[in-house]
Amino acid sequence: KWFNYWIDNIICDLAPNTIRNYRERYEKNIQPLIGTMCIADVKPMHCKAVLNRMETEYAGSTIRQTYISMGTMFKSAVMNDIIAKHPMNGVRYTKPVRAVDDIKYLTVEEQEKFLEAAERSHNYRQYALLLETGLRTAELIGLTWDAIDWERHTLTVNKTLEFRYKQQEWRAGPPKTKKSYRTIPLTDTAYQILWDLYQVREYRKEAPELDKVLTYVDRRTAEKTKMNMRDLVFINFRTGMPAKNSSYDTHLYKLCDRAGIEHFCMHALRHTYATRAIERGMPPKVLQKL
Repeated sequence: KWFNYWIDNIICDLAPNTIRNYRERYEKNIQPLIGTMCIADVKPMHCKAVLNRMETEYAGSTIRQTYISMGTMFKSAVMNDIIAKHPMNGVRYTKPVRAVDDIKYLTVEEQEKFLEAAERSHNYRQYALLLETGLRTAELIGLTWDAIDWERHTLTVNKTLEFRYKQQEWRAGPPKTKKSYRTIPLTDTAYQILWDLYQVREYRKEAPELDKVLTYVDRRTAEKTKMNMRDLVFINFRTGMPAKNSSYDTHLYKLCDRAGIEHFCMHALRHTYATRAIERGMPPKVLQKL
């Protein structure tokens, strides 16, 4: 009962992805062990048992996500005087979150092979822009023309867009965190990609559904903000709608096979952007802000 109240009323302003992750970890890992207990009866040993049970079957990152979900939920219960003491005091997880080798990025040679294979595809501009800007996939999908300053050669990240399969609808939202709001300089390549698209925007196929105006809450001001889907930069040439999050990864795998390189996901392009920046001498603090 507390979980449902907490997720519907207390953290409802968080990013949709975050709420979905909390719910998934609760339903799959937390609820089966302690979901029927009175919240005041939950002890550190019960919380530790949840994490221990995950040890053999789950990656360290998923265990960490469960740890954060439980911890945040119980912290909120303490703050609201539902319980007197946090039941996770002293509870830790031991499985490494991620080995350095697990962080996938493309080598220079792999990047060249990938771009050569992608150049003949309809998503080439999206992939190339990610490698030039380090945007997250949802930030790329939600990019609108008003976010680009043509005179200053900058791009402002202030929203995201993703397709929710359960509800079968597109949902706009704020960036992942407050620090994710940012304005970044465009490289010459990134600028040219966007400018070329802008020049032909009136000739692209657009589905009637693009007339929809989506609303979301700005994480900085707590005010409702509107996004017109017809202003989106990237539209699928076949459907006239944005490409769904998962379809990018599916297409990536085909390009990887064509390029003769190991499969990777969209987020690896963000890691690759960061890796190239460091290799070229960019200070880590500057990269962090970008």
